[in-house]
Amino acid sequence: MRNALKWAAILLLPALILCIFGAHLHALTTGVSAGVGVAVGLKGLAVMGATNTLGNYNETFFAQEALIQLEKALGMSGRVYKGYNPNPQVLGDTIQVRRPSTFTAADAPSADQNLATESVAITLNTWKEVKFSLTDKDLSLTSDKIISDHIRPAAVALADIVDQTLNGLYKQIPWYTQMSATPALSDITKLKKVMFDNKVPMRDESLLHLQIGSNEQMAFQNAMTVLQNPQASGLRDGSLGTLYGFDTFANQNAPSHTSGVAADSTGTVDGANAVGATSISISAVTAGITVKAGDILSIAGDPQQYNIAADATDADGSAFVITITPGLKKATAGTEVVTIFLGGAAKTQNIAFHSNAFCLATAPLSDMGNQLGAKIATISDPITGLSLRSRLFYVGDSSTVKVALDILFGVKTLDPNLAVRGYAA
Repeated sequence: MRNALKWAAILLLPALILCIFGAHLHALTTGVSAGVGVAVGLKGLAVMGATNTLGNYNETFFAQEALIQLEKALGMSGRVYKGYNPNPQVLGDTIQVRRPSTFTAADAPSADQNLATESVAITLNTWKEVKFSLTDKDLSLTSDKIISDHIRPAAVALADIVDQTLNGLYKQIPWYTQMSATPALSDITKLKKVMFDNKVPMRDESLLHLQIGSNEQMAFQNAMTVLQNPQASGLRDGSLGTLYGFDTFANQNAPSHTSGVAADSTGTVDGANAVGATSISISAVTAGITVKAGDILSIAGDPQQYNIAADATDADGSAFVITITPGLKKATAGTEVVTIFLGGAAKTQNIAFHSNAFCLATAPLSDMGNQLGAKIATISDPITGLSLRSRLFYVGDSSTVKVALDILFGVKTLDPNLAVRGYAA
């Protein structure tokens, strides 16, 4: 019996070795290591009995560092109200975001004011991704080099598209003031006056922001050089800081608007319209007028101004329909004078805004595929309202580790009357 067991062990030993080696080889070729990260080669298996892995460079590391860099790179997006849903979502899902509350003081004792209506539905309709490959050489870099060469550029690209999307909401801002031909610091006071008259909360300056374009940045910095010591820290590092109560910053994503064209910019409302109407008919304008989404319209006797929400053309001078936002705040009888502001071609839209004017909403993406040929981690920061996912998977044919960083988000105007455009001359 003892001899039989010895011979059985001898005969089974090669199969056992092959089984162990096959398990290690499977872990390497599928890119899923039992420890931390993704295996990147066979070196060390035969000599040391261990595999090389990404070590600290795992899916959680990439997600954490990318989120940090994303937060740093945000422009306008870093200064608006954030909405966040902790449950994993997919492209096209709609989440409910709590709108910042507003209250009306009443005679006491009074009934409590309902907060149920203070939520807004936001569709997560944008899913953006940056994907790149890491070679064995890349994986030998220090963590600082990995961040500077790969993570930071990827996060900046994601931040840039988020910021561009949010800046597209300028077309829903119905208030404007025209900047000087040569922008001046006094233009900021004109913007502030519009916000003040619209009863925008002005006491908390941490919530008041002014985004400007390159011409305005140059003019403001030149003006500040005259007013201040050129060696002041703000001038040396190029920051504008707080100007007239606004956190003022230049943004390469400041939008540009090209308006419609008209021989004259006035007409009359054609027909009665109820409060809340989102389209009105206009007559008594010269044939050939065109209006573009984002142009601004005012109605005599109505203190609210409106955005034109869709392109329209009046080819023959008869009445034509214009879609507006927000809905009418005051009913029309049908004879009111309408004035359309058409600013011209490619004019920078500087934006002064309260943080609660706009919302950026994010939610985690699913990590359902984790351990199924990929390593997936989602990092969310409920304080900033941002969420980002990283995915790592090994491609055996090219001996590279693929890294994908992606974000799911949506944007929405919460209150257009909390913002005003500084229309470039």
